[in-house]
Amino acid sequence: MKYIVISIQPKWAGLIRSGSKTIELRRRFPRLPRGSEAYLYESSPVCSLTALLRIGTVHELPIADLWKLHGNDSCVDERRFAEYFAGREIGYGVHITKCIPLAKAVPLSTLRSEFSFTAPQSWAYASPTLVIGVGRPG
Repeated sequence: MKYIVISIQPKWAGLIRSGSKTIELRRRFPRLPRGSEAYLYESSPVCSLTALLRIGTVHELPIADLWKLHGNDSCVDERRFAEYFAGREIGYGVHITKCIPLAKAVPLSTLRSEFSFTAPQSWAYASPTLVIGVGRPG
């Protein structure tokens, strides 16, 4: 199984952890099979891997359909949604079925020194050494 690291702002990560946000919106996203897993990297000011996300369906849809079907579950308002997808015809709604917190967050300094990690702008494939070194919670 390939793992990815997905970078999410702390505000949205908190909503994912609470279960309020079950759809993560993306302009681009890899084709992943249902049940794939992604490490949650919380961007600044947290700058740490904090959880493992289980991914359900990745919905690749025209922007209007993405809003109609998944707008509420994304926890963003329509104005922010429209700004984010401006100029795009297709968007992605990543269904998050489970969020499993890591026993201890792994800070960027450790990720860099132990795994030659570079924080992704959006997402990146996780190296095998990162997957082995950080492990899977639960």
